Amino acid sequence: MGKGLLGLLRKDGYISNNGLPKAIAFVDYEHWFISLEKHHDSKPNIQAWFNDLKKKCNIVEVIFFADFSKFREKEVETKRIRTFTNKIIDTYNPDAHHKKDYSDFIILDNIYQKAFTNQDIELFIIFSGDGHFSSATAFIRNFCNKQVGVYGVKNCISKNLVSSADWVVEVPLINEENETVNNLILSSLRIAMDKGNKQPTFMKTVEYVSEKYYIPINKVKKCVIDLIDKGYIIQTTEKTKQRDTIRVIRPDWKKIKKDGIWIDS
Repeated sequence: MGKGLLGLLRKDGYISNNGLPKAIAFVDYEHWFISLEKHHDSKPNIQAWFNDLKKKCNIVEVIFFADFSKFREKEVETKRIRTFTNKIIDTYNPDAHHKKDYSDFIILDNIYQKAFTNQDIELFIIFSGDGHFSSATAFIRNFCNKQVGVYGVKNCISKNLVSSADWVVEVPLINEENETVNNLILSSLRIAMDKGNKQPTFMKTVEYVSEKYYIPINKVKKCVIDLIDKGYIIQTTEKTKQRDTIRVIRPDWKKIKKDGIWIDS
């Protein structure tokens, strides 16, 4: 069990009595990863998602589903997920004669099994944008008298799925917008330093990120200032080879790694 769940469970294994519903979550990781990459040029922020979950429910189980053969870096993604849960189901179909994608079928089968066998669960959470899940959502609400919450990637969620759920949350979450820019800033600093730019400045970094990723310059500037205020970037005065004095910015990689705020792309 990963750190995302540990914050919800007491040491004796029972869910804390905080008035929130007891929940199970089913994550269509292909939808999350591929839709974010294609439409938002970013990667899943699993920690941000768990943080949002903790505000809504007591999560007792999270299951991630995906055909990991579709991922360029399978081991990287499974390792990221295992930081939070070991419940990972690879839906890869090895039958060379039948290329049908079984991910939806396997997820639906697990949802129905849990609906029949876990009577104490009050909330079912489905992370997907696929309309195929609307029938399961309607069944859980109308025949099992349970609530259903849906997470999905913005602009990639079926209208049928939206209308069949009790509530819907789109990702990237509002608080993730700055996190995406922060990630681009830190990645750009890492690349620049690896290429020999050992003295990156505030404005050069802001202008580079703004131009390369088409982000308003004031937005990038505010994010760099925020990273400085939080101690993730340190401003210092240094001498150039020509003995000129300049102000440079240096990421505190140790603190950044400790707090897990940077996803190396």
